[in-house]
Amino acid sequence: MAALLQKSGGRPNKPNIHIISIAMKTSIMHPEVSVIVPTLDEERYLERTLASIATQNTNTPYELIIADGASTDGGMSIAERYTDVIIQCEEKGIGAGRHCGAKHARGRYLMFIDADTILPCYYIAWLCDRFTDTDLVAFSAAFRFSEQSQSAKLAEKVTNQYLTMRDKVLEPTLPGFNTCVRKDAYFEIGGYRNVPLEDVEFSRRISQIGKTRYFNDVVVITSPRRLDGMGLLGTLYYYTQLDLGRAIDGSMIDKMSKKLGIADLRDYVGIR
Repeated sequence: MAALLQKSGGRPNKPNIHIISIAMKTSIMHPEVSVIVPTLDEERYLERTLASIATQNTNTPYELIIADGASTDGGMSIAERYTDVIIQCEEKGIGAGRHCGAKHARGRYLMFIDADTILPCYYIAWLCDRFTDTDLVAFSAAFRFSEQSQSAKLAEKVTNQYLTMRDKVLEPTLPGFNTCVRKDAYFEIGGYRNVPLEDVEFSRRISQIGKTRYFNDVVVITSPRRLDGMGLLGTLYYYTQLDLGRAIDGSMIDKMSKKLGIADLRDYVGIR
């Protein structure tokens, strides 16, 4: 069972942190929204992300959950200043981290935000407004990279256009770094899996039970570190590989990956 740590007191003053049992969580005020941030050694990015969550301009009650994969840096010291619950997850991986957090969430709506993603101050208010559409089960917002190199600008433009196109003519792909979903729908499909392309795979399953959308009227800011680690082609390929996999033989994907010098993302599992 994952260990839980809970804060007492308001944001963002440093709380007293102590290990609690799952049953003791019922003493916390009932939230409408659960914000889940998976982490693994995220000290470099985490404070800006958590500050953007903790200072949301909303009257909607919400909780902030950290689902940590055994960080060894100073990230958890930062998390203690902002977070309602810290969960030590037994299984590493971005899909496992998100799902670990979701299992301990109490809000009607789940908001998955990566540790390197900064939200506008009205994001939660916008989420609540979007979910007044009772047919909508999940959605994501458009993004901007925090660093604006030429390659980042190109990847940002092309990826946003691709995701907008999917929203209009195909089933939307919901980037995991900012995804909002009704909790009942999330658990109906079994949540995130710890698999390669976990956000694309999740998008495919959630779209089978209700309406999903990729909205471009709100923009989050996220790190281009995937671009730094994988290159421009690899980043774009991340969001198109599943579509290629539907259309062509898997061995052909492997050959294309090697020819382009791109790692086969079906081997990618760990938190990025």
